[in-house]
Amino acid sequence: MIPSYYILKGPYCLLWRLAGRLHRRPAVAAFCAVPMDVALLRPVLKHLPAMPVVVKNRRTARYARSLGMTVRFWPSFPDAVIMCRHAVHLFPCESIVRIGFRHGAYTFKSFAGAKYYNAFDAYFLTGREELERAEAHGIRSARAVGFPKLDPAFDGTWTGEKLEAFRRGLGLDPDKRTVIFTATWDRSGMSAVDRWARSLRPLTDRYNILATVHPWTSGRYVRPLRRTKGVRFIEDPDTLPYLLLADVLVGDSSSIIAEFCGLDKPIVTFRVPASRRTVPHVLEMLDRISLRIDSAEELPAAIAAALEKPDAQRAARREASRHMFDRLDGKAGLRAAETILEMLPGLSAFQVQSSKFKVQSPPHTGKT
Repeated sequence: MIPSYYILKGPYCLLWRLAGRLHRRPAVAAFCAVPMDVALLRPVLKHLPAMPVVVKNRRTARYARSLGMTVRFWPSFPDAVIMCRHAVHLFPCESIVRIGFRHGAYTFKSFAGAKYYNAFDAYFLTGREELERAEAHGIRSARAVGFPKLDPAFDGTWTGEKLEAFRRGLGLDPDKRTVIFTATWDRSGMSAVDRWARSLRPLTDRYNILATVHPWTSGRYVRPLRRTKGVRFIEDPDTLPYLLLADVLVGDSSSIIAEFCGLDKPIVTFRVPASRRTVPHVLEMLDRISLRIDSAEELPAAIAAALEKPDAQRAARREASRHMFDRLDGKAGLRAAETILEMLPGLSAFQVQSSKFKVQSPPHTGKT
């Protein structure tokens, strides 16, 4: 556990107990560090009783409020907390029920230490294969439900009519195909953003170009992307509709590749050097599901090839999706919510104020 956990623990637990005595403790809250967390948890929260979203900055607060959510700034003292990142140190009282989700699909980076996952009472993963890998890593809290972020692509939320209206709102040229570029954090040692961030202008004559990068990406890459004429730099926390609009994705080792694979569309990926968090079987999967390139000079031919034969790697994509997600049925958020309700039996649509939960062991959800 990080040092701030132990620094905060004493005073936080004291205030947590005081909030309970004053009946000012929410039954459950969702902690969202950044706006993307709100978008990721939304398909789960819609199946649960209304709860506050706990934030640490105004940008996240504005986004949550724009979706009609109730916002509280940290510190907050809930009986249970839901989050999609390792932020247990902000809720250090061991009596709090902690429920975690991945903020990226599947194991595109190696697992962190098991202790970070075992600090949760339940930590939801995307499928049985990932669950097996987690358990082999010593993670005892893992549960497999699917990837809720993709639910709106399969549950009827994004109809053809709604998606077309979204396309028009972006001002995309209807006569051009759409290519989306993505990259993981440039300091991870697993990113290829340096190879394409300044090379997109020539492609805009032929394609609609979208670009999204890891939130921590250095300004030296973000600034040229924002300035390049014809490139729409995505700052929307919810990238799913942009993925649905795109005809092909260009990436590196970002887990957004898994999402696009789940949508069964052609993928081009840059080869990146192995690092300490490289997952060998993911590299093998990328060789099967994507056209592999090394430099920006290869982009025009690779994109053209992917668009000309979009079904060339379809069988591999579908097999990979089964390994990563088990199934994509638009109900991952519902499965997660049902498990949460089983864990927190005091939580109901009529009881969302102060409540002390006794954690119940959730059912093993290896089958999704």
